[in-house]
Amino acid sequence: MFSSSLSLRQNIKEIDTDLSQYKTSNDLRVDDLESFKAGLEGSGDGSIQDLQDKHDAQALLIGTLESNANALQDRINTFNAGLEDGSDGVLSTIEQIELNRTGLASEITDRGTEITRVEGLVSTEASARAGADTALGSRIDGEVTNRGLAIHAEAELRVAGDAAEAEARTNAIANEVVNRNNAIAVETGSRQQAITGETTARETAIDKLGFMTIAEAEGVLTVGSTPFSFGMGNQSEAGYGLFIPFSFFVLKVAFVGVSSDPDPVCQFKITNYPEDGTTPVFLGTYYLEKTRPVEGQEELGPPRYYTSNVTIRGPAIKAGNVVVEVVSANRMTDDNAKFRMSIVYTSNDVLPFQVVDNV
Repeated sequence: MFSSSLSLRQNIKEIDTDLSQYKTSNDLRVDDLESFKAGLEGSGDGSIQDLQDKHDAQALLIGTLESNANALQDRINTFNAGLEDGSDGVLSTIEQIELNRTGLASEITDRGTEITRVEGLVSTEASARAGADTALGSRIDGEVTNRGLAIHAEAELRVAGDAAEAEARTNAIANEVVNRNNAIAVETGSRQQAITGETTARETAIDKLGFMTIAEAEGVLTVGSTPFSFGMGNQSEAGYGLFIPFSFFVLKVAFVGVSSDPDPVCQFKITNYPEDGTTPVFLGTYYLEKTRPVEGQEELGPPRYYTSNVTIRGPAIKAGNVVVEVVSANRMTDDNAKFRMSIVYTSNDVLPFQVVDNV
């Protein structure tokens, strides 16, 4: 403070010292405000943004305060310079300095009040956010509990459903086993049927399957000839006839003929010539005899002749050529006579199915 007991220069130096100390203290407060400002910065929303805006305003005011302090320092420097060279207006300058100091103290008081208000707002916001966090934690705990109960209930339902599904599948499998065993029993026949020689369902179905080949001959048949033609019409010969490329069973052989001869009789022999060159196999002898037309149906044409023989599940025959040979022929003179032979057979081998790409 200004004292009359001191010289003007001493008073000025005292005031200058006080002002320097005050500036140092003010700088420390400014640093505190800067630290407080840094603590208020962040990424919050809501009222935090409002605090940020207020903080920016405070920073602006602090900047203004620093500018005022710098201006005051400049004025002090100017005053000191005036004292050094004896310029006028020293008292008015001191009075202005006093006014500036008084205004600065009031400004600092106001800033302290504002800082206190801002700190109160920050404390209120922190308390509100802590309360909100506590409430949110309670809701999260409640949600975790509810979800745990729901998951437990769902697990119990799934376990019960799996048990029911397993039981249903077990019952279905048991029923399927019973049904399949019944079907197999129907298909294959019982042991008693096999013992008594009864035909099983499977055997009956297999016996209905087979290949059929037709051969034809014309004219008067002669003993020792092989007149039947397969395929495109060329006649057979010993070792050359109907080629069957797999082991087979003969199921049925049938002959039919048409002739104007009054009472022809013919006998045929069927032989298989295996493709491996082993001994030919005699398959059977078949007769062709005249059959009179049914009374009242003579107008349907000349008498027909036929005979047939059935061989079921006989021994398997090797793959080879089947040849039909005339064993005997009596009372046959009709050059226009026609004969047809049918042979039904089934495979003894598994016939694989394979798709081959054409090149």
